[in-house]
Amino acid sequence: MKVFIIKKNPLTIPVVLSEVLGLYKENKINVSINYEEDFLFKGKNPYTTGESDCMMGDLTFFFYALEKGIDSVITSNLSRTIHLLLRKDKSFKDENLKIGVNRTGLFRLFMENDLKDKLKNPEIVWINNTYERIEALKKKKIDGLIAIEPFIDEIENRDLGKRVWSLKNSDKNLVMWCFKREHYEKNKEEVKIFHKVLREANNIYNNMLEEEKRKFLKEHMNYDEEHIEIALNFKFEKEGQVREEDYNLCQEWMIKTGEIKNKYRNAYYNKSPEIL
Repeated sequence: MKVFIIKKNPLTIPVVLSEVLGLYKENKINVSINYEEDFLFKGKNPYTTGESDCMMGDLTFFFYALEKGIDSVITSNLSRTIHLLLRKDKSFKDENLKIGVNRTGLFRLFMENDLKDKLKNPEIVWINNTYERIEALKKKKIDGLIAIEPFIDEIENRDLGKRVWSLKNSDKNLVMWCFKREHYEKNKEEVKIFHKVLREANNIYNNMLEEEKRKFLKEHMNYDEEHIEIALNFKFEKEGQVREEDYNLCQEWMIKTGEIKNKYRNAYYNKSPEIL
């Protein structure tokens, strides 16, 4: 199994921890990990280029892959790390807030659902690169932004803003692991064990002593002191199946907004309790 990760993303911690603890070997699965240290924002996706058999991300990533002809299966949801942050001098009381957003993200869906009674006539500013969104926030060209951890923590550490909403506040999940269908169909047991191992690693990390976490984050995640401090407070949620209502909500919204043209039956995500 080929797995590509970005180490700066805390969601990749269990992938690396499982290797360090020998959990893949113990469970007799072969996992080959390739990685980048940081987000590159070059538009290259290892999942679509064949460098990885699986992918993590929000549900839009999955539907965009299907539209590109990459037959895939959602196998699990994920801990939620998406947040809305506003400058410290702004709040939900303000109207016409300028929010920096990735063009292919979920913000417009959030506006129609969880944030519809919170944001008053917001103006979307399309900035795909998170680092460029942060620069725009610094220069007060935008009033807020959508970003994942650890970017949100970095911004708060620099006193540039405060998070005012999190996907964790929602009844929805909307983030997932998916596998290419060909790999999934040929290796269902391997995929099942992979998720079992990651869930075990999530629990191990959540319960590690601070000293143990620091050592692991420094030696194996290559985190600097700031990102070690951020990751020390990171807690993995209990992962499970993607809900049918979340799948349908995202797909119907993407069709309505023209993000995708085709409708994909619910067989495109795994509902079998045997996997999870």
